Amino acid sequence: MVLIRSLFVSLLVLLLILPAQAQPAADVAGAWTGQIDTPGQPLDIDVTLTEADDGWRGTIDIPAQNLSDFALAGVTVTADSVQFRMDGVSGTPTFRGALEDDGQVIAGPFTQGGTTFTFRLERAEAASDAQAATTREALGDFDAFVTEAMTDWQVPGAAVVLVRGDSVILRDGYGLRDVENEQPVTSQTLFAIGSATKAFTATTLGTLHDDGLLDWDTPVVDYLPEFRLHDPFASREMTAVDLLTHRSGLPRHDLLWYATTLDRDELLARLRYLEPSEPFRAAFQYQNLMYMTAGILAGHLTDTTWEAATRARLLEPLGMEGATFSVEEMRERPDAARPYGGGLDTTRLVDYKPLDAIGPAGSINASIEDMTAWLRLQLGEGTVDGREIVTSSALDVIHAPQVVVSGRRPLAEAPYLMYGLGWFVEPFRGRKMIHHGGNIDGFSALVGFMPDEDLGMVVLTNKNGSPLPRILMLTAFDRILEGEEAVDWNQRLLEQRDAAEAEDGDEPVAQDDATRVEDTTPSHPLADYTGTYEDPGYGPITVIHAGDSLTATYYTVSGALEHFHYDTFVLTVPQLDSMEVKLTFHTNAEGDVDRLAVPLEMSLDPITFERVASETLSDPAYLEQFVGSYALRGQTITIALEGTATLTMAVPGQPTYTLAPYKEDGFEVEQLSGFRVLFEREDGQVVRLLSVQPNGTFAAERMEDDAE
Repeated sequence: MVLIRSLFVSLLVLLLILPAQAQPAADVAGAWTGQIDTPGQPLDIDVTLTEADDGWRGTIDIPAQNLSDFALAGVTVTADSVQFRMDGVSGTPTFRGALEDDGQVIAGPFTQGGTTFTFRLERAEAASDAQAATTREALGDFDAFVTEAMTDWQVPGAAVVLVRGDSVILRDGYGLRDVENEQPVTSQTLFAIGSATKAFTATTLGTLHDDGLLDWDTPVVDYLPEFRLHDPFASREMTAVDLLTHRSGLPRHDLLWYATTLDRDELLARLRYLEPSEPFRAAFQYQNLMYMTAGILAGHLTDTTWEAATRARLLEPLGMEGATFSVEEMRERPDAARPYGGGLDTTRLVDYKPLDAIGPAGSINASIEDMTAWLRLQLGEGTVDGREIVTSSALDVIHAPQVVVSGRRPLAEAPYLMYGLGWFVEPFRGRKMIHHGGNIDGFSALVGFMPDEDLGMVVLTNKNGSPLPRILMLTAFDRILEGEEAVDWNQRLLEQRDAAEAEDGDEPVAQDDATRVEDTTPSHPLADYTGTYEDPGYGPITVIHAGDSLTATYYTVSGALEHFHYDTFVLTVPQLDSMEVKLTFHTNAEGDVDRLAVPLEMSLDPITFERVASETLSDPAYLEQFVGSYALRGQTITIALEGTATLTMAVPGQPTYTLAPYKEDGFEVEQLSGFRVLFEREDGQVVRLLSVQPNGTFAAERMEDDAE
């Protein structure tokens, strides 16, 4: 017995003096995500741990505190625990965690300045998988909901992608991309995304800011000397941020690009003639031409085009190889969606709308496969698959609200709306939601995401003016975040539509019947209204007389003029969904019809188009008829032809005047406001000159030698 006890003691002593064998450290390398259970609202954190030759290292992100890649100190890893701290932060935050669930969880006390909470981290991959499964479950019968809503709103086809973190929760096509040939929508089907393009343009400029090629606050004119607006102050001070936030002071002026064949440079040159309706930076007013200008700026700074810069800086790095910038290229793709219109309860095929001139504001076409990468870029703070496309700091500027959007009826769940750079920003049920829609002929789209929820969605449809994209996005977000409290958004909007239709009544109301003065006639024969009327910004409107009616043409659109009252006519434009607009003709003191007023912007007075002389009035053969000498009170007035297309008038003792064509046999004296020269004929021959002056009209007879 003594021997055994002695042996035991000896063995115990031996164990005490021999070094203990170290247990291997747990494999905790990689990304971890979780929370600190702070009072009220848990604090989200992301931790990355890395094993190096000299030990463990790590970084921490705390999004709510704008903390990113903060280096951890004292990282210690054992077989069953992980510890680290944040040196340099008040109270030295320290984490002491134990490994749980077979090494998939790190949990334990978090201390800072003597205060202790608990924290819990899960391996990011496992957390992502669990989150994806929970998200899919929350969507419920979403496929059936999509199909039902498409029927309610008469939408032929839709494509939807829903992303949470790096997980694609849903990516599918519904309905038909081509009704006539019964071709289904797939995840590869190309749709026009319309104004959702604006976020691409803003992000392209963001990459230029990253590269030092653009400063957000430097005036645009410093980069583009030819840039001018109607307001000189706005011309001097407009920055890239102003371009991208719709605060230029200009209303939409959309007809200038939508109905014309002008290219970007021509549109840029006309900006200086477009009247603002608000002071510079005073209000949000949606403005496509400013985004066109932003695209021109991007092309200028990269010595290329907006398309080339956007493809090189965004589309190619993101793998969006299927995306296009023009409908001409899109329509050649075998999986392109065809465009449909027809209102909320009917469907009809419409033409593709070329948007090349205004491209940076809305010309991108893409599939949900392409747009998945675009969502991941937004949720990944500018980085996708470890590759930084745009810095998080630039993206923060792009996503931040810059201006309040007023004049909109808010939802109870989204009480106000703001605008960043190419994105609308609004709270939805108390959470930050960033989104932008797109509507162009035959297509409606919506891109939206909730950065704090790591949740994003794209809905593409081939029906313009449809609320379906918003219905689907709000429904998906609501189901995922609110569960049983989710609103039936489809039913709510259907009820709003039915209520609006009931208010309108069954019979359409004719335009301004209440203001129409009955039994009036035009002040001139219809032929007197014909001619070309021009505004330096909008260009020409041509009025022609055929039979017993007038027709007006503006670039690519035209329509008949129906007499309304006095000298006001109503123009109906079939190419613009039979839009009606009033044209009012005005006369000068001599009774000539000399201008045309058209209300093209509701926030502005009607735009005045001045009548321009016919080109035939500058024909040399026509002008030769007036060349000669005319006797006026003992003086000789000499009319001569300078060059081949300009008449001049010489009066003794006065400078030589230039005569500008005004109307048939009539000219304006360019150097003298209110002075005109008219020529009278007898038997087809010019026999007399009438000098029309503010103080009277004076006749000068043609001298005999010149009358032949």
